[in-house]
Amino acid sequence: MPNRIRILFFSLLLVLGSAAGAHAQQGFALKGHYIFNSSTVNEERGDTLPDADGVSIGAEFVLPFGVGVGVSGYTAGGVTEQDVETSTLTVLAEANYFLDLPLLPVSPYAGVHAGLGRFSKEDLNDPQAPEIEDTRTQLGFQLGVRVQLGSLLGLDAQYRRVSTSAAENQGGSLDRNQYLVGVTLF
Repeated sequence: MPNRIRILFFSLLLVLGSAAGAHAQQGFALKGHYIFNSSTVNEERGDTLPDADGVSIGAEFVLPFGVGVGVSGYTAGGVTEQDVETSTLTVLAEANYFLDLPLLPVSPYAGVHAGLGRFSKEDLNDPQAPEIEDTRTQLGFQLGVRVQLGSLLGLDAQYRRVSTSAAENQGGSLDRNQYLVGVTLF
């Protein structure tokens, strides 16, 4: 048993030691995420939308002083379930500030985003759910952490608050909490 613990300990040191040389990356990156959605239709009523998880792909450019700007698109549902006419599709522009921690391959970040998209009415099975528009605008913020596993690969974990309350006639009835996990390739 002590031999296994030593092997585990030295393996962990090796992984952390190889990642310790990787700092927050700069420059162009491609990223992909899996999105776990959670929406509240009306907090007073306690109704929720049946949120399909989704996928996201995008590109980002991180400037030398830690500011990253990017664009990404996401959709709900699986890849094989996509239908151009009825699927939810959103495009986001985002800006993040990455905090570079010396000697650690971890970069916490915070940012804001704005998006345009289409919300599928087929996501609503409840006839008493609020009336919604086919299109939507959204504003929000995100908090996350990126772990650099090497010079070309990062792992992301992010919380994103998406608000549709800026949209006319929409209010905050379709606000979303999203949890993202994914990879970033530099």
